[in-house]
Amino acid sequence: MKLGIAGLGHETITFWPGTTGLEAFKRDELRGRDVVETRRGTNTPIGGFVDVCESQGVEMLPVCAAFGGVTATVADEVFDYYVGEMKRGFAGGSLDGILLELHGAMVTESLQDTETHIVRGIREAVGYDIPIMAALDLHANLSPAILEEATMVFGYHSSPHLDRAETGRRAARAMLATAKGEIEPSTAIAKPGVVVPSVFSYTGAPPSSEIIGRVEEWMKRPGVLDASMFFSFAWADVHQLGMAAVALTDGDPDLAREVVDDLSGFAWERREALNGGGSLHALDEGVRRAIKRSRDARKPVVILDHADRTNDTTYVLRELMAQGAENAAFPLLWDPEAAEACAEAGVGATVDVEVGGSTGWRDGAPVRVRGRVLWAGEGRYLGSGPMTKGLPVDQGTTAILDVDGIWLQLVSRRIGITGGALLDEDPITQFGYKTQDFDIIVTKSKTHFRAVYAPISEEIIVVDAPGQCPADLSAFEYRNVPPGVYPITLT
Repeated sequence: MKLGIAGLGHETITFWPGTTGLEAFKRDELRGRDVVETRRGTNTPIGGFVDVCESQGVEMLPVCAAFGGVTATVADEVFDYYVGEMKRGFAGGSLDGILLELHGAMVTESLQDTETHIVRGIREAVGYDIPIMAALDLHANLSPAILEEATMVFGYHSSPHLDRAETGRRAARAMLATAKGEIEPSTAIAKPGVVVPSVFSYTGAPPSSEIIGRVEEWMKRPGVLDASMFFSFAWADVHQLGMAAVALTDGDPDLAREVVDDLSGFAWERREALNGGGSLHALDEGVRRAIKRSRDARKPVVILDHADRTNDTTYVLRELMAQGAENAAFPLLWDPEAAEACAEAGVGATVDVEVGGSTGWRDGAPVRVRGRVLWAGEGRYLGSGPMTKGLPVDQGTTAILDVDGIWLQLVSRRIGITGGALLDEDPITQFGYKTQDFDIIVTKSKTHFRAVYAPISEEIIVVDAPGQCPADLSAFEYRNVPPGVYPITLT
């Protein structure tokens, strides 16, 4: 048996001005055999594909893998380039099936439902006689049309995404069973009409944990081969915006429909809880609470600046400075120019620089700091956290400053496939520090950090600071979303 493998992904904020070009994808792209060699043993869907294929003696035809981060609408040239690569790579390959790692929330200049068009483009090259299955992010926006092109799609069950490789294995196992004729796939999809801001999609607590629990209960039922609930990516003005339930059965379309209708109704009943219910702290109050709590805490207090997608907003940093916070770690602030200036000054030097606010969109503008350089150099290492283990991490030129008791880390890259937010302890520990040495730690993750920081922190305080992706979706005007999708109000 021979299976094709490829990956293409992006989490698109359609409200972000401008476009994301080919350079953002080519920076960390993989080609040919490197797709397998680099992803083997990693917590990625392709890592899961490789695991199953190699354990079952399946020949693989890897073509490419490229992921462009979380930024503005993707240029059409990116779609044309990589889908063209996949079509050429898979055509004439005598394949028994194709496994894809996609995201589910990629939007290009011309395509809102990009993932459906990716699979459709591949179908133009290989036809409809072989199965194509895709592993997708939990934060996907799916159109029912995707199941007209893909044989089945599989979503993560966890946010933090601890099961990325397992999702790939689920897809690969179903692929093998289908290609061998052991199952006859029947699928269904249902959309409850609910949008979930990412900060509220944490699957370790209700209501998200209840929804995933129901998904997994259905998967124990005879005849149900797989099920997923996609929680949506809220900051995309697309016609398919919103949650989606998907199910796979062995030749039983009625059972597949029963599963997704139940899951869809279950999510709709929890629509208000899925949008937060007032669980956020105002910026000044949240920072004040963190400082006060840290004075007698035995473990660090974590401040979650969830709305920052560029990793350069300065609202929280300004507030920490204004309130005189001490022994606070602020990792991964993206500012290539400031990082280079600090590196040129060298360790031990005192620098006066403007930092952050360099994206120019909802970022809070640069803030001037004066501090002593504690570390400077190239921030490259292999990830050791649950989501990044074995993956090469490149922060680019990195500098760490002591700014009146704030440990401020400046980076030049947004760290490719892992994004740029603090997912684990690596951005601190790989530079010779310990997380437990700090009273306060700031992260710009949404849920992923919780896998590591929930057990080692005294408290997690979620602040409602401005940024590119606030929980209050009324900050944006949606024009393509159908009426009735909660909580979107059309203008």
